[in-house]
Amino acid sequence: MNLSFQGILDWASTEGKNLILVAGIFFALMLAFKRQFIGAIGTFIVLIVAYAFVAKPTLLAGISEWFTGLIGLG
Repeated sequence: MNLSFQGILDWASTEGKNLILVAGIFFALMLAFKRQFIGAIGTFIVLIVAYAFVAKPTLLAGISEWFTGLIGLG
């Protein structure tokens, strides 16, 4: 493990992806067993979106550039 700031960010990104994936599966299963299927689906979708942003941080910048171009600000 690299002890520089970039190394710490890389480590946190990797561990964050794993934590979000495990939490998404856990909470979706927990809600599904409680027969709260809409909550399970919603939780899973929100955590998948969070996983995408943690896995690829430039995704938010790409979405904002696309949206500003769409509404004519860019």
